[in-house]
Amino acid sequence: MIRRSGVRAAAIASAVAAGMALIAPTAAWAVPSTQIVQGEVLTLVSVADWDAASSLRPGQPVRWDVTVSADAPEPGTVRVGVSATGDADLVVDAALCTQAWTAGGCPGGETVVRAAWSIPRDGAEVSLVEMSDDDAAHLRLSIALADAQLGSTLADAQLGSTLADAQLGSTEVRVHAQGSGESATVGPGGGLATTGPSPVAPWAVGGALLLLAAGWALAAAARARAAAKDGGS
Repeated sequence: MIRRSGVRAAAIASAVAAGMALIAPTAAWAVPSTQIVQGEVLTLVSVADWDAASSLRPGQPVRWDVTVSADAPEPGTVRVGVSATGDADLVVDAALCTQAWTAGGCPGGETVVRAAWSIPRDGAEVSLVEMSDDDAAHLRLSIALADAQLGSTLADAQLGSTLADAQLGSTEVRVHAQGSGESATVGPGGGLATTGPSPVAPWAVGGALLLLAAGWALAAAARARAAAKDGGS
């Protein structure tokens, strides 16, 4: 019988090791940082290049890996989802692996849960996967500017504007995991806060657990002037 605490420890170790293995520079995965949110039941390990996320450029999607594991006293399920708020249109590819991601991808073959998905920006959580609480979910998100938005921006640039002047805006993307008992938040700056469930929060009914890998602000227009110059050369 597999101990639940052993599953969680293995998931954390493999996710951190995967983040270290992927530090070799690439266009969209230059300097990833790892953050861990650990509660009484759920643990989230977030690996992303926050510098690239805060300066999203056309044609350069940003990768975000989030590993979710649980150590529940009783058998149950964990739901993992995403939400977004903001004014920049984003397209998301989401894939799931039963093992930690490696430099070569998913060792056992990935499961695509969303492809070229225009993520809603209304703040509502969209469920991606449900799993047993003795499993670990290795979620990989690839986030890019929507083609339609890029096309209209390039048209503006041809009229004498630059991409930097277009003010494409920004959008925050969050990953949610729900189980039972507490709330925690992690952001690109490494901030961490853990609190007990609020009696007035709507998700507190039934003891739902909400962990947010939060605060990923995708500043779509940053470094855009350089991108416009590259496109015009």
